[in-house]
Amino acid sequence: MSDKESVGYAQKSNELAKVRTTLAEENNALARNRTRLANRRTFLAWCRTALSFMTFGFLLEKVDVFLASNNKTVDAVLLNDLGVLGKFAFICGPLLLLFAGWRYYRLEKEIGFEKGELNILPELILFGVILGGALIYVLV
Repeated sequence: MSDKESVGYAQKSNELAKVRTTLAEENNALARNRTRLANRRTFLAWCRTALSFMTFGFLLEKVDVFLASNNKTVDAVLLNDLGVLGKFAFICGPLLLLFAGWRYYRLEKEIGFEKGELNILPELILFGVILGGALIYVLV
């Protein structure tokens, strides 16, 4: 092999290595985006679970009204226990949301988000509404 052929082979090899590096970087960026979107979907699933807990708690708390409207009688101790369970489930909703938010932001840091890329306003509004509803329900 002559010197010209070996130089040409080395240049082609370097160009091929650059193309492979570029493709690997693009694949890595796509993988990070998929992971970030999966993290967001998981956070939203936790939010739905928190809202479901609060709805279930509200229904358990108001089961006595439903039974009274159907002219059914239930032991007062059972109604009291259902009320306590309902309040517990209702209060667990915001706690689950806090846990989901903590987990979401921890994973975002591990993924390596850039400052300014992450907008937390929607999550804060959702948490404020849920917490406000829980406080009004429990205190009133």
